[in-house]
Amino acid sequence: VNPPLWLTWWAKLIYILVSISIIYLILHAYKKKLDLESLYTLEKKNHEQEQELNQERLRFYTNITHELRTPLTLILGPLEDMQKETSLPAKQAQKLSVIHQSALRLLNLINQILEFRKTETQNKKLCVSKGNIAPLIYEIGLKYKELNQKTRIDFQIQIEKEEMLLFFDKEIITIVLDNLISNAIKYTEQGRVTLSLYQTMRNEVAYTEIKVSDTGYGISAEALPHIFDRYYQESGKHQASGTGIGLALVKNLVTLHEGEIRAESMQNEGSTFYISLLTDNIYPNALHADSTEPIQEDTNQEASLEYPQETTLDTGKPILLIVEDNEEIQKYIAESFANSFEVLTAYNGEEGKQQALSRIPDIVVSDIMMPVMDGITLCRQLKEDVRTSHIPFILLTAKDSLQDKEEGYEVGADSYLTKPFSASLLRSRINNLLESRKKLIAQFQTQSVLGNQADLKEKRIVIAEALSKLDNEFIEKITLLIEENLSSEKIDITYLSDKMCMSGSTLYRKMKALTGLSTNEYIRKVKMQNAERLLLEGKFNISEIAYKVGMNSTGYFRQCFKEEFGVSPSDYLKQIIQS
Repeated sequence: VNPPLWLTWWAKLIYILVSISIIYLILHAYKKKLDLESLYTLEKKNHEQEQELNQERLRFYTNITHELRTPLTLILGPLEDMQKETSLPAKQAQKLSVIHQSALRLLNLINQILEFRKTETQNKKLCVSKGNIAPLIYEIGLKYKELNQKTRIDFQIQIEKEEMLLFFDKEIITIVLDNLISNAIKYTEQGRVTLSLYQTMRNEVAYTEIKVSDTGYGISAEALPHIFDRYYQESGKHQASGTGIGLALVKNLVTLHEGEIRAESMQNEGSTFYISLLTDNIYPNALHADSTEPIQEDTNQEASLEYPQETTLDTGKPILLIVEDNEEIQKYIAESFANSFEVLTAYNGEEGKQQALSRIPDIVVSDIMMPVMDGITLCRQLKEDVRTSHIPFILLTAKDSLQDKEEGYEVGADSYLTKPFSASLLRSRINNLLESRKKLIAQFQTQSVLGNQADLKEKRIVIAEALSKLDNEFIEKITLLIEENLSSEKIDITYLSDKMCMSGSTLYRKMKALTGLSTNEYIRKVKMQNAERLLLEGKFNISEIAYKVGMNSTGYFRQCFKEEFGVSPSDYLKQIIQS
């Protein structure tokens, strides 16, 4: 009997061949999948390695630039001090000016690298405020017009309207235009460089546009699409030296500003760059100037105050503590302030803390990046210690981002100074802080002057707001200890220092710094304030009040009362009755 068709030998052969084909296709597909996965993993790993290499490169640049800020401080600071000397010969002054300009150029390059690093790592934050952008553009253009040393270049500023209101970040606009204008001048030997500001409409959307154009060498058609790529530099006979990050930084900053940038160029005819900002953009996701204004005001104090004749907390000069691991900078600051302060020095935060606790300085200037203990930790620990919480604290750093500054202010720093800095700027910051402390002391010392009680209450509120929480608690505790032992003759600095768990000298310096009074003078002040209260109650005579505030001698009590209020107790009562 012949087998059915599907069981014939050739049918079975077909079955075997189909099965083999299916198995082959499955294995082939599986192998292809494995190859694709392997290729994807390899590509991903290569991409990660490339990103890591790029990050390492940027981190290296950042670290180098941070390190360069320290010697720049030691170059620019003394240079600015020397330039202020009127006795220098004209020839020497000219040489110093050349050195100063070169150092500033180096600083600008360093700042450019740091800004580029921040934009690449998304650490640069947009901070806008609404205002008239026209004066800023004119001011930037005027700077380059006045400093232009190429006599064959005609620098022009064209502003469409005197008032153009929109939200913008002043710092970003300045950095972008500094790069574009300096490039335009660099690559133009003769002709014209034009900075323009105008408003335009595209697709029914309002734009405020900034244009920088020149009649220089221009950019080739092949290079034009790549000019905003990082590290890209066009090869050509007119190519100047540079880092290849200037236009990449400009692109990143304009993008951060939610704007657009485009370039047009023809070789040997010139180039034009257009920056377009949305006129009606309110930037809901950006920082606004109102939220950062206190920090900006504090970190940009004017260097115009004269050095205050600060009353010393002992019989000598005010004490300045410098905490800096770089010996040259430490020495530079110490020598700059040696005539005005008793200068203490420390090489790290731990040494600085010990010096601060043992000497209770009037002000502390500290670097941030130090071994053993950094400046942020030092500031936090001193501000959290009742013995040192009142001391004004200035942080020095090579970092200048908003986040870094916020970290410093969060731990209680009173001011922030970015390297490189000059001794005159640092002196101005110190003066401002000491002057503020001096005004607070003056407010404190006028509390007991005979006058309107509402005014006195207002002064106490002002003082409480100016002091930190820890310092307010300190004053309240001291006052409470005195009032609880008001009639005791034994209450003195020894008693209070024992109760406050600090040495007599530490308590003395703390009281002097906060109130301008010695501990014993403050004890007497509190006693006289309570004597005034008892006098106004009218229940006791002068002898009884003197006894209640711990003074057995009525004559001594009258003398102390008169020194505090300017009149004797009886005359004080008469003035109150008459008023």
